[in-house]
Amino acid sequence: MTGSGQASGEGADSKKSQAAAPDPARLSRSSRWKRRLKRLGLGLAVVLVVMALGLVAAEYYTARPAFCRSCHIMEPYYQSWTRDIHGSKLTVACVECHYAPGEHHTVRAKFRGLSQAASYFSGRSGTSRPRAHVSDASCLTSECHGTGDYMDKALVVGEPRAETRLVDGREIEVARVPTVRFEHSKHLRVAGRLEETLKALAQTAARLKTALGEGGTYVELARAAVSVDPSSERDARIRERVRQIGSAAVEADALALGRLEHLKTRLEQLNALTCAACHAYDASGKRHQAVDRQACFTCHFSHEAFNRETGECLRCHEAPTRQIVVHAPTTSQPSAVMMDHQEIVRRNIDCSSCHADVVKGQGEVTIRECSHCHDQERYTAEFAERTTRQVEEYHRVHVAAQHARCGDCHAVVRHELAAPVLTASHEGFLQVVLENCQHCHPNHHHEQVQLLAGIGGEGATIAMPNAMFGSRINCRACHTEPGSDLKGTQLIKATASACVACHSEQYRSTLDQWIHEIAARLKECDDSVKDLDKRIEQARSQGRDVPSRVPALVAQARANVQFLQAGNGIHNRNYALVLLDISEASLQEAARLLPAP
Repeated sequence: MTGSGQASGEGADSKKSQAAAPDPARLSRSSRWKRRLKRLGLGLAVVLVVMALGLVAAEYYTARPAFCRSCHIMEPYYQSWTRDIHGSKLTVACVECHYAPGEHHTVRAKFRGLSQAASYFSGRSGTSRPRAHVSDASCLTSECHGTGDYMDKALVVGEPRAETRLVDGREIEVARVPTVRFEHSKHLRVAGRLEETLKALAQTAARLKTALGEGGTYVELARAAVSVDPSSERDARIRERVRQIGSAAVEADALALGRLEHLKTRLEQLNALTCAACHAYDASGKRHQAVDRQACFTCHFSHEAFNRETGECLRCHEAPTRQIVVHAPTTSQPSAVMMDHQEIVRRNIDCSSCHADVVKGQGEVTIRECSHCHDQERYTAEFAERTTRQVEEYHRVHVAAQHARCGDCHAVVRHELAAPVLTASHEGFLQVVLENCQHCHPNHHHEQVQLLAGIGGEGATIAMPNAMFGSRINCRACHTEPGSDLKGTQLIKATASACVACHSEQYRSTLDQWIHEIAARLKECDDSVKDLDKRIEQARSQGRDVPSRVPALVAQARANVQFLQAGNGIHNRNYALVLLDISEASLQEAARLLPAP
């Protein structure tokens, strides 16, 4: 039994040891998975390292200007970069400017790069011009222009002018002097000037409100002040309204209101100016980055009269210190005729006397430019009635936020001297003046236009347009035959034949009747005005009090008489007769109120 028990115990131990021993097949599978996982992990690590190295290498390679050059459309930009100081001397890489600091390594920047690559490989590149924007933050880093040293430095703009001397009848160049010196501080540090302008604007508006009240007249002047018409038209409208209300004392403030409103707009634009607004790619390819002089011309000359406000010549230019040759020596005149600019400036002679041809265009913006981007009416609904307020908002949205350039919206302004030939034989020398009648004839035919529209007279409460306006008749319908004025100057005159052509022969006598009717009544009013002027002067000389209403009534009649004389009342018979009725009633009342001698 002992042996048997011992045998059974050994059997049990054997079974236990067999149960506790690992399965060789399971051990083999487990070790294989472990080895695979190790190899997979090692492979992934190697792939990640290779990818990281590849990304680093790709990052390094794609950040080099040579990679940008690999795209065929970038060759002109690359070549201009090599000639520019940024590339030839400072070796500033493309990504250092075209990505803002800290943006280059972001996901957004990578997607921008991918979109450009997709555009290139899809064949869409080249269908429109590339618009690579440069942020101010890139320009103003501490390694570049962040120190502000450039702010007060006088920089030469444009090609220097040749200084010459007349030697033995020939002009010899002795030096080259700058024509324009530019300072960033005058254009960028404008907060103080803007504050002063806003203060002056508020004071001027307050004086006008005190003089005119806050009603219709002030509102009309304020509306004219913020219009975006050329300054000459704006000032003419303000003067006309001041003349109508008979308050010449407010004219200076009314004109100043318009000037200050536009100055405020210019300063607001300068206050939000970006580097890219003036510094752009040089399309000539000579340099990669250059001053866009069209931006200078647009800002200085848009809607400004010649040699006024921001377009003032000596604001940018220095008058030449040397005498220049006006007429070279000839056989009949051995000595040259010289002219001294310094003397011209001292005598305050307007630059337009000799240089009216140097500015061509006013940088106009039309709705056609807007329609290139905006095809819905809601975007252009305010364009026709836009004011300086809308202009400020347009610049904020398009220039500051969307990086638009002057040429995207404004027409080209040319600023240059005429070709160096004898101006007497230069075909285009006088063209600027010839194309602008208002240069010599401010508000030419203004009264005729107002008469046709049935406005402009004193005392009439509603507009009374010429009845022919409803038939779309304009000036050419009546002015059909060549004639001449009192000086013998040729013009196109109106005749009764034009009436007969559209109506009947009866209208020939009708027109004569209307002309004589208006002329007779106009002469009676004019004589009455002159008579009352004498009686008012006589009463004052005798020490008699003249009621204040009397001169006002006479002034109203005088304004209507002068208006109808200048505009020719036949341009709107019905409106002319209404004004004559008003004037006659005013003169009768004035005569009744005037004390008897």
